[in-house]
Amino acid sequence: MASLRTTPILSLSSSSVRKVNASIPSPLTGAVPKLPSRTLKIHQRHGSKDTIPLERNLITTQIYEDLYSPTKKSNNLTVQLYAILEEVADRIQMHTNIGEQRNNWNTLLLNSVNMITLTATAMAGVAAATSGDTETPLLALKLSSTLLFSAATGKSLIMNKIQPSQLAEEQRNATRLFKQLHTQTQTIIALGNPTEKDVKSSMEKVLAIDRAYPLP
Repeated sequence: MASLRTTPILSLSSSSVRKVNASIPSPLTGAVPKLPSRTLKIHQRHGSKDTIPLERNLITTQIYEDLYSPTKKSNNLTVQLYAILEEVADRIQMHTNIGEQRNNWNTLLLNSVNMITLTATAMAGVAAATSGDTETPLLALKLSSTLLFSAATGKSLIMNKIQPSQLAEEQRNATRLFKQLHTQTQTIIALGNPTEKDVKSSMEKVLAIDRAYPLP
């Protein structure tokens, strides 16, 4: 009895499996194609070429992306503009200091010439007022006033030749131009996405102002 009951169950199960297999077609009838592996060729210094899977060279891939990425290029240009900005700020400080020094020299020279002229005039006036007295003190006053007038004239000629006021004005002009360039460069950086033309233009302006107003 046990064997008679077991046989139909086995035949039913095998037939049901054949029906299921017949009713559901399998898509994997042929051979599975292999996906192409992504590789990266690296040219070494000695000319050899090695093919290495890309997944194992994530660092190298990141370096290539950094080199040829537009964002990285824009960042490099921004760094160059910041370097130019520092140079411009340094030149502003230098021209400002030199302008203050030349202005001080001009003020000191003018004050000295005015004091010498005033002293010589006072001596000449005293010599003229005491003309009835002995001649020895009058001669000393006249010689002193003459020497002082000569010194004042010599200093005036030197000032006209050097023109410290004009030199101070040149330093003020250079400071003004560099401040304008500093503001323009800051505006370019603030707007973002600088170009090589912006960097080249800023550098040419710095060199042009240096040629027009050289540092002593």
